[in-house]
Amino acid sequence: MEFLTSRIRFIPISIDLAQLIIKKPLVFYHTFQLPWDENWPHDGLKAILPLYVEMLEKNQNELGYGPWVMVDRNAEEILGDIGFKGKGRDGVLEIGYQVVISKRNQGFATEAVKAICNWAFQQPGVKGVEAECAKGNIPSQRVLINSGFDQTSRKEDIITFKIEKISHDKGTTSPKKQQ
Repeated sequence: MEFLTSRIRFIPISIDLAQLIIKKPLVFYHTFQLPWDENWPHDGLKAILPLYVEMLEKNQNELGYGPWVMVDRNAEEILGDIGFKGKGRDGVLEIGYQVVISKRNQGFATEAVKAICNWAFQQPGVKGVEAECAKGNIPSQRVLINSGFDQTSRKEDIITFKIEKISHDKGTTSPKKQQ
């Protein structure tokens, strides 16, 4: 289920991979022959992984609708993670992502958001992808806008963005499948 873009390798987090990241992150780095990055896995990912494992244990078809590991294909370094908060409701998925500090401001987040949305829109029943963003998180807002999302609402300090399959299909190419 892995896929590639020109700069990013996307690895869906399976039950075994989640347990490895939770219990033995150094072994994860060794297994994938990546240099250690003290900023990954971040606390948010560590907090959701047990819930995600539980979800996968109930339904293996949820694989891909949770977190994915992102690896810089050129430098062979961890980029961070991206993914969805389950299969969503009414065909709309909610996306979340985090890029490690050393890899920010290099276009990886925008490339990743576009690619994972493209993957999602190839899945049956997916009609849209939403993202919530703090009002003060201007870099993340730029990523979403540059990825084709539109602002749909604002509640206090949270802005919601959305991209629909129809608008996404108008000028997007498919991610390259791993050879």
